Amino acid sequence: MQRNTNKLLFAFLLLFTLLLGACSNGKPNANENSLTQANTKTMSTVFGNVDVPMEPKRIVSVGLEDMLLSLDAPLVQASGTKGDYLYDRLQEKKVPTLNFSSTPNYEAILAANPDLIIIIDGYVDQAGFEKLSQIAPTLVYDRGDWKTSIVQIGKAINREEQANEIIKAYDDKLSKARQTIAQSVGTNKTVTLVRLTDKEADVFFPKFPYGGVLYNDLGLKPDVTLTEFQKTAEEDWGATLSLEKLPELKADYLFVTAGYSASSEEEFQKTLETVKGVESLQVWKAIPAVKQNHTYKVSARHWMLNGPIADSMKIDDVVQALTVTK
Repeated sequence: MQRNTNKLLFAFLLLFTLLLGACSNGKPNANENSLTQANTKTMSTVFGNVDVPMEPKRIVSVGLEDMLLSLDAPLVQASGTKGDYLYDRLQEKKVPTLNFSSTPNYEAILAANPDLIIIIDGYVDQAGFEKLSQIAPTLVYDRGDWKTSIVQIGKAINREEQANEIIKAYDDKLSKARQTIAQSVGTNKTVTLVRLTDKEADVFFPKFPYGGVLYNDLGLKPDVTLTEFQKTAEEDWGATLSLEKLPELKADYLFVTAGYSASSEEEFQKTLETVKGVESLQVWKAIPAVKQNHTYKVSARHWMLNGPIADSMKIDDVVQALTVTK
């Protein structure tokens, strides 16, 4: 009798185990689907809709550090170069940094074990996006229109209220700066933003997104000469001119930069020497703003980028230049 009972018990346990295995290898039940949906939200990107964690804890950023630092996002990896305008902030938060490159460092991103990746628009194509998405859900945003993007990022990482507060604080600062500049130099002054090399100069037009603060936001006006250059320019961002053309600039104030946002410290120092060399030339001294001692050097490390931090620094630069006696 005892032997028969043991056989029945063994058969029951075996059947139960097989049934349990069948359930676990099949499709999730309705409760499991509801749980998955409850832990994610759907965000729209240029590559389509993406399901992201409701509360991401480990974010990798490529090119959008300005907005993510402003939002105090939980970064576990970011792009950054020693000496750039965000590097010290990233170091203070102990965020590992990678040099920005033309293609993603997939192995390093994978090693960071992110639960969300947020990258700048235009950085990868569809294939690159899909490869990143195999590591973690990936969102793509435009850096130029940072006010729109920071709200979307805020929604994605549960910081929408903070995003709106950042925009309001920035707009308040912009309004005060506009008033300060108007009181100091009036409301009809013209400006031009140029980037120098030893043989030519990039002259940026009002449509150039990184020059928007100077040209469009502070009550200053673009140099009328830019309109003439635009007629023959092949691109909207600006035009590359020989140094001999620079005296044609009629702006009241000239803002001068050199190099690029991702330049190394060594490269950055070389560009400063380049500017000094150009400043010694007679063609430079013939520029009307130079004659008036109305030229101001600004760093490409934040002027060639956008974001609440970078654009706030640009405001400070312009206010400092136009309201402090040289």
